[in-house]
Amino acid sequence: MRIEIRTTPEEKRHWQEIAENKGVSLSELVRSSLGGLRLRKRREAPRVAPELLRELARIGNNLNQLAHAANRRQPLESVALLVRLIEIDRELAAIRAAHERPADAD
Repeated sequence: MRIEIRTTPEEKRHWQEIAENKGVSLSELVRSSLGGLRLRKRREAPRVAPELLRELARIGNNLNQLAHAANRRQPLESVALLVRLIEIDRELAAIRAAHERPADAD
């Protein structure tokens, strides 16, 4: 089985040097290194209020409708478009303010 990972060229060169110095392949180095590695448990994703998800979905839907109209080159009155975008911006700001976590929440 093959596993691919992304790395910088510098990281790859460094790992290859370590493997060469130990007289093993890069694959052997990675397997031996990971075999005894203890990983930290991932934190659970925070629970999100269903009302918030519905509100964000509604706003996303409005943005999609505006984007579709623009892509179809339907005539959009500039003032009406700006008014709607400003409304969406205000709605997002209100949602953000209502759901901000205190700085010491972590």
